Amino acid sequence: MKNISSAAKIGLVLSLGLASGAFAQDFCNASHSGTKKTVSFSVGAGADKGETGQIGDFHYEQWNKSGSATTDFYTDGSFSCSFSNTDDFLCREGLYYGMNSGKDPLAVGNLVADYSMKTFTNDKSISYAYAGIYGWMQNPLIEWYIVDNWGPASRPNWLGTSQGKITVDGAEYEIFTADANRASIEGNKPFKQIYSLRSTARKCGTISITEHFKAWKQKGITLGSSLYEAKILGEAGQYPEQQGASGKIDFNYAKVYVSNGPVTPTSSSSAGTVKSSSSKGSSTVSGTIDACKDEMGHQGSSKTTQGQNNSSVTGNVGSSPYHYEIWYQGGNNSMTYYDNGTYKASWSNTGDFLARVGFKYDEKQTYEQVGPIDAYFNWKKQGSAGGYNYIGIYGWTVDPLVEYYIVDDWFSKPGANLLGQRKGEFTVDGDTYEIWQNTRVNKPSIKGDQTFPQFFSVRKSARSCGHIDITAHFKKWESLGMKMGKMYEAKVLVEAGGGSGSFDVTYFKMTDKKHPLPQPESSSSSEAKSSSSKTVKSSSSTTAIHAAVPRMELKSGNFQVFDMQGRFLGIAKLEAGASMAQVLKSNYKNSGIYMVKQGSFMQRVLVK
Repeated sequence: MKNISSAAKIGLVLSLGLASGAFAQDFCNASHSGTKKTVSFSVGAGADKGETGQIGDFHYEQWNKSGSATTDFYTDGSFSCSFSNTDDFLCREGLYYGMNSGKDPLAVGNLVADYSMKTFTNDKSISYAYAGIYGWMQNPLIEWYIVDNWGPASRPNWLGTSQGKITVDGAEYEIFTADANRASIEGNKPFKQIYSLRSTARKCGTISITEHFKAWKQKGITLGSSLYEAKILGEAGQYPEQQGASGKIDFNYAKVYVSNGPVTPTSSSSAGTVKSSSSKGSSTVSGTIDACKDEMGHQGSSKTTQGQNNSSVTGNVGSSPYHYEIWYQGGNNSMTYYDNGTYKASWSNTGDFLARVGFKYDEKQTYEQVGPIDAYFNWKKQGSAGGYNYIGIYGWTVDPLVEYYIVDDWFSKPGANLLGQRKGEFTVDGDTYEIWQNTRVNKPSIKGDQTFPQFFSVRKSARSCGHIDITAHFKKWESLGMKMGKMYEAKVLVEAGGGSGSFDVTYFKMTDKKHPLPQPESSSSSEAKSSSSKTVKSSSSTTAIHAAVPRMELKSGNFQVFDMQGRFLGIAKLEAGASMAQVLKSNYKNSGIYMVKQGSFMQRVLVK
């Protein structure tokens, strides 16, 4: 496509896809976070310059030929680049293994990239632009790309010889190979180029990098034995070179990492695949959930309660770890909850109405002792909810007594007249939350009429699905002097201060220290296979049930049922002489592999 005169500048920018092997944030709408490093320089016409370095866990590089450029690199892996009057410009950030690392690309682990590109230049001065994953291998020397986006015009047709098509992350890619003889990480010399070019461009998604490596090898393409780097890249330039290319590329979210399990595709519109930021380094939670795309629905047995005026009606949700509560003042109201934690609620002509499902605690431990706490949700609402209303996470602590809200949705957004004093703001789960504190004087509480503070985090833009990193809010509140007590509860709530409406939670999952997502299978255990011998995967989630638990002999009794993504489906009752496969087929209809759990014992069951 063009000649490149130094290793730093080489890189056809490939657009990545949105991946998440651990819990990634709601990254299609994420913002830059962490410490920033700004790289800025200018060079004369025809000259080139590059700068590399380390920032946090990631390695960065900026290179341009002619003109000036500036890149802000962040410790969270994201970066924003601008350039003017250049011939060619590249910026990238990701993982760096080094020269002659000896790291086999297929043995470094399951490489994944999550990204969102807020701005991708389409200036008339640009002849070509690319976004995606980029890197080098050595022994033999190979420059490689996974291209998810391009510009400003048509899909690239100059990449080399087609080696066929593959499907990765739910999309079709065409593989190309080419021979090059120019600047490289080893100086000017011949080397091979390998490309995976996506059939349709996107700006947010997951790229399962290792799956491309495997596909290339299966096509008979030789890979290098030493991986040099794997980075998210943005590139733009002008051809023929006239020192005129100007524009901006902004990756508002960018992470390249080694996942501990397989990765499945998440669409570019997803907002629910998440990494718990409160659990870095010590979390027992792992896996992938996309509550905006995964299907759950109301499963298992249901119970409906009309509650009791001016009094709480509470109880356990079947044999699940969840607890429900309904409370109201006046009106005609009800709540229906299901074994998997999903629920429906309706109200009419009420003075105040609350319905919620989640974890109930014993008032003996702090959030740090029971957490990290995370929630995954998808809900729908209709009607009206009076003069005040809150949808999100709700609960209480004791010692001190605190009522708290994390408000992600509403019928009408609550204002300062309801929230009290503004304490600050912070960004988590892809958006900014404003933090407020109010005081209730001699008002109803879980301990009778009391005077107590209310803590609020109110999301700037409402949403109906995704992930809430509950512990992150608690930590932020305490950093602002808003002291939390011992945990009483943490639940998904709808509260209406009047009106007539309904609320339907169609996806619900909460995790904490005691109830983590099941861990991925150990490498020594056999993987679940379908009849075609392909590894069983969900279309939008990849967490597998931990295989290193004791196996059991299935006998009569009640069993918790999970799918292979770790989602709780409900309770199955096995009668003496019956087959668990028959029971599951009867209850859940679909064929496939389920996990059943009784006490500390867990076992796979194949339903045909």
